Amino acid sequence: MKICVISNLYEPFHVGGAEAVAKIQVEELIKQGHDVFVITTKPKSGLSCEKNKYKIYRFKPLNLFYYKDLSKHNFFVKIVWHLFDMFNFNSCKTVKNILTKEGPDLVITHNLKGIGYLIPRAIKKLKIKHIHNVHDVQLSNPSGLLIKGEEKNFMSNGFLTKIYERICKSLFSSVQTIISPSKWLLEFYKNKNFFESSDCHVIPNPVRTSSELQLKATKTNTYLYLGQMEQFKGINWLISLWQKKSIKDTLIVVGDGSQLGKLKEEQFQNIKLLGRVEQEKLKQIFKLVDFLIVPSLCYESFGKVIIDAYAQSIPVIVRKDGGVDEIVNNEKTGFLYKTDDEFKQRLTKINNLSIENYNLLQKNCFNKAKQFSVENYIEQLGIILKS
Repeated sequence: MKICVISNLYEPFHVGGAEAVAKIQVEELIKQGHDVFVITTKPKSGLSCEKNKYKIYRFKPLNLFYYKDLSKHNFFVKIVWHLFDMFNFNSCKTVKNILTKEGPDLVITHNLKGIGYLIPRAIKKLKIKHIHNVHDVQLSNPSGLLIKGEEKNFMSNGFLTKIYERICKSLFSSVQTIISPSKWLLEFYKNKNFFESSDCHVIPNPVRTSSELQLKATKTNTYLYLGQMEQFKGINWLISLWQKKSIKDTLIVVGDGSQLGKLKEEQFQNIKLLGRVEQEKLKQIFKLVDFLIVPSLCYESFGKVIIDAYAQSIPVIVRKDGGVDEIVNNEKTGFLYKTDDEFKQRLTKINNLSIENYNLLQKNCFNKAKQFSVENYIEQLGIILKS
């Protein structure tokens, strides 16, 4: 089968878990014998086609600025940008021309913010089967974020957001099949009457698992934050709490984003800011830490970083809400918390864990990771492709 995968971002311009899932999807579908090509964006103008193991078409959509620069602009500029993005006829034409030229049997789309929301309509006009992967709440809220405690504010529930939501509901109504990484995210959209005519499935995001369990001989009480350096991900909260509570344990911070430069200007005790690191170095960092901390202030639809930790036999400490409690077994693969005090209590309990009990958590994580293996993911995806 000839398959086109469309994602707003793709390596090397990737940011988060959605792009990682898209890449795994592409590579594994090729292994299955499918002819796969990718359509994505780039920060420089012009259309290009890279040909290596598979074709990657890249172009810069016509808009005020590139998608990854969105956070640099004010509210009113963002409104104009989002309007252009939703009805980006130029982008839609570019994608339609590529699809016409390549003639795929199936199009699998991921996040389309920044490449254009008219693309589902173009796919329908070409009479191509269409599967869309939802990764967050961006079809309901243009930011893609739903901050805990702010569900009813203007940004999440104002009249502009409701208009945006209504338009998205119409633009994506033609999608035949929806894949969600969690029950929570699918229910979020179902409760808002999205995808009423679509065939909907929950397939957890995949991770490349290890074949060998490596248990730590000692605990060092070292913790890891891995993710975007943005306030909504809870990094500022975490560092502030670490300082305010005078936590003496080591916190290693890995990631890039708007907060990195500001945080690097400050002096912290027991906190190491490493910025963005390559995958091979990240594996070495996992060997140094005991727990991954996920302090996100927004509802996480899944939390791919959690299963990345599981794959390295590292348990997690996660702020509860959204889809995370579908993948975290409290006190078995990690610890869930809701309040600052509860987080501190979790740290105290963890620091007092014996190495035997910690190794038991590691074993649970190692076994849990198999549930999210690439093999399982592709098997479930294959069933949908054949239907």
